[in-house]
Amino acid sequence: LPHFSTGYMRSWGRDTFISLRGMLLVTGRYLEARDVILGYAATLRHGLIPNLLDGGKNARFNCRDAVWWWLRAVLDYIEMAQDDGHIMKDPVVRLYPGDDEETVQPLEDVVGEALRVHVAGLKFREWNAGVKIDEHMKDAGFDNEIGVDPDTGFVFGGNTSNCGTWMDKMGSSAAAGIKGVPSSPRDGSAVEIVGLSYSCLRGLAKLGGEVYRHQEVQGMGSLTTWADKIKDNFDKYFWIESKSGAEVDKNPELVNKTKIFKDSLNSGNAFTDYQLRPNYAITLAVAPDLSSPSHAWAALQTLQSSLLGPLGLATLDPTDWAYRGDYDNSNQSTDSTLAHGANYHQGPEWVWPVGFFLRALLKVGKLAGEDEYKTAVSVAGCVLARHYSHLHQSPWLGLPELTNSKGAFCRDSNPIQAWSMATLLDTLYDMHREAA
Repeated sequence: LPHFSTGYMRSWGRDTFISLRGMLLVTGRYLEARDVILGYAATLRHGLIPNLLDGGKNARFNCRDAVWWWLRAVLDYIEMAQDDGHIMKDPVVRLYPGDDEETVQPLEDVVGEALRVHVAGLKFREWNAGVKIDEHMKDAGFDNEIGVDPDTGFVFGGNTSNCGTWMDKMGSSAAAGIKGVPSSPRDGSAVEIVGLSYSCLRGLAKLGGEVYRHQEVQGMGSLTTWADKIKDNFDKYFWIESKSGAEVDKNPELVNKTKIFKDSLNSGNAFTDYQLRPNYAITLAVAPDLSSPSHAWAALQTLQSSLLGPLGLATLDPTDWAYRGDYDNSNQSTDSTLAHGANYHQGPEWVWPVGFFLRALLKVGKLAGEDEYKTAVSVAGCVLARHYSHLHQSPWLGLPELTNSKGAFCRDSNPIQAWSMATLLDTLYDMHREAA
């Protein structure tokens, strides 16, 4: 797709760092990985990494997850490149330094700033808000917020008029009445951001003060204390064992699926917290110890039985009233659930989350027991065989962005996409390392 190769659509922060481990670290391209990590570090602003970089000229800080994907990539680089943490001392030339900040800072100070801003909390309005940067978004969508709940340690943010995670489809059809209405805003505490932040805090704490000197964050105490708080509260707020909801639950009457982790917590559209989506697979892949092995294994079984297709994971439970499994970006109808491809993340089966599902299954299976681990290895082999077969049949020699329901071809899917390839390389790397 040419429009993803040039101009403001060329470089995406979130997508870059979801892909970096598989594309660059697994393949041994450490220098390129380091350059990408430090280059994006230069763009940090508002405690965030931009969604769209646009050459640094009109960078959009409208995603809440890219900074955590970036930080996870930093930690993966240190481990896989056997860097011993030297990258933390590497200089970063800041594009947007604050009034009292140095233009050149070591990476560890940029990381420290991101954490401090989140804990302190920040509300800001996007620069050049309006049709110049988004012709569809409503005015309220340009208002952003990030913070950390002091009681649970959970990162939160966003509102119902913007899209802060990878499920970022913004309604664009005036005829269908959805112009400026996000299909899946996922505001509040999105489950994968909670998992990523926990994983990053544990990783930074493990580095120790000599490698990463900001081991304390004002308002949360030590990194270990913050991570412990997240772990102590995760199952209480996110695990849905039965129709009575989570142990701490504002709206148990909205429970419609059990043996799952909530997709988010305290979203403005309360029912969306309870929708079954694939996002907690990310949480369990990067933080398999965050929940009990029995809960985590049961939740992954739910994903497998409900969402796993031939190549991808359905982005919404097929039994959900909002499920629409076939994506058509050219849909010109007045159906608010389909017009202009509004259902991009409301059912179509995306490939990249499968890598995280398989990594989670393998890691959790190992924690759960010998039988569970054997099952995980078997499932991973069967799933990866389907991708291997597709690679041999693809004229692009690659894996697509997504498929329609039950693995059907989607005309509007990118036929080959970096993160689809990357996360499966991640899985193969993990399996090879475990077998070695």
